[in-house]
Amino acid sequence: LERSSGKCEACDRPAPFETRNGRPYLEVHHIVPVSEGGADRPTNVAAVCPNCHARVTHGDDAKPYNDTIQKKISAKEASLGEIL
Repeated sequence: LERSSGKCEACDRPAPFETRNGRPYLEVHHIVPVSEGGADRPTNVAAVCPNCHARVTHGDDAKPYNDTIQKKISAKEASLGEIL
């Protein structure tokens, strides 16, 4: 959630609303589900808006959309690694 800076890491739009504590509302999506051996680490999660989360979970293009998200997260994490 911190890495997203309040923008959906799938569609790049701002979070749809703020929570009661004033934080942007985004949901954590595991690219590879923990139940399938995915890690609960920044490299395997994306902060996504509710619409993108539903799309990547239930959409007819869920697999290719998940692959797109995975590429975006890999690129973000690689650029963050260069900064650190």
